[in-house]
Amino acid sequence: MKSQQAHTLFFPVRIVSGKEINVIRLLMARASSTGARIKSILFIPRFKRYLFIETDREYEVRRLIRGLSKVRFISTSPIPLQEIENLLAAEATSIEIEPGDIVKIIKGNFKGYRAIVLSVPEGSKGKMLSLKLLDIDRDWEIKMPPTNMKLIEKKKKEESEGGAGSA
Repeated sequence: MKSQQAHTLFFPVRIVSGKEINVIRLLMARASSTGARIKSILFIPRFKRYLFIETDREYEVRRLIRGLSKVRFISTSPIPLQEIENLLAAEATSIEIEPGDIVKIIKGNFKGYRAIVLSVPEGSKGKMLSLKLLDIDRDWEIKMPPTNMKLIEKKKKEESEGGAGSA
């Protein structure tokens, strides 16, 4: 089993974003009809526009995607099984957002704007955060779920650092 895992390689291919499921179905149908020795096709949502095809040889991947206009082979070294397992096992770490933190809005009507967090409800998972937009002339307060933003800068903890330094 160990020697088989050492031989298992994943070859990345680039595809059109949003068409992952359709391309996987097409590639699986082609693999079964052509007899290509493809073990699996993997899509990791964090890596949009990429599929990872598991096989022993690069030739099998090139033969599988030949003639497809929306699939491109990436000429990099193949990815070993251990690295793929690390990608799959890595959990998304949730960053605690606190009042005073600066965030960037990545979804919704205010996409691209920066905002300062005014309040975070208790047990904020799935709740709405109160934000004040920074990049506009007016004082605008909005409410938005934490999934629509990413943390840019944590609140400065000058008060706690100053107290620890003087003691």
